[in-house]
Amino acid sequence: MDIRGIWKVKEIRVPTPDGVKVFTPDNPPQEERFEGSAELMGYRTEFAEDGVLNTLMFVPEEMRQEAAKQGVEVREDGYAAVESTVWKEENGKIYYDTKIEGEVLGEKADSFAEIPVTEDGCLLYGLGMILLERA
Repeated sequence: MDIRGIWKVKEIRVPTPDGVKVFTPDNPPQEERFEGSAELMGYRTEFAEDGVLNTLMFVPEEMRQEAAKQGVEVREDGYAAVESTVWKEENGKIYYDTKIEGEVLGEKADSFAEIPVTEDGCLLYGLGMILLERA
């Protein structure tokens, strides 16, 4: 599957003591404790040709000049990369660099995590917490 291009959030899965809560753009969280999840729903994820994975945030027109002053590069589509990492495809599977460092049994752990593709062609991103669909 060719994942290059822009993807949007279809749903966000948030673990809670009461089980996993699922939020969608049509059913966003209302509680303040889930504010970060609501913000994530507006982001886009770009799998670029060069193996770069960009998390994109929309910058409103009235804020673009100030963003430029702060060194933020706003693209023609109004989005700016707020985070970047790399992605790769190996043996038909897709992986991205989580930038999580650590050790397992004294060995350096691999920072790459798989991005499973669901039966309906969506991507399970963010360690399975974010379901992406093509934008």
